[in-house]
Amino acid sequence: MSPKPTLKPPRSLADLLSGGELGAVAAEARRRRDLTHEIRALLPAEMAAHLVTAGTSPTGELVLTMDASVWAARVRYHAEEFGGQRVRVKVQPQG
Repeated sequence: MSPKPTLKPPRSLADLLSGGELGAVAAEARRRRDLTHEIRALLPAEMAAHLVTAGTSPTGELVLTMDASVWAARVRYHAEEFGGQRVRVKVQPQG
């Protein structure tokens, strides 16, 4: 008969989200949330309402995700407001 596996005591969700791989995922989510908030502040209100998320690529390029192609085209015209950083705009329809 094989021995019973030793069970680890349960950990709180806060402990899980503060370290390891889940901690890294939580930190990235916070970073994207903060960046999205900063970018929304730079855009006209009508356009900001259609920003789904903002992030950066591994090469440092600013990546904006809009909810419709018409808003993606409009935000490309505002790219100079992002400090000369390269900007890539993607579309992720909502609904």
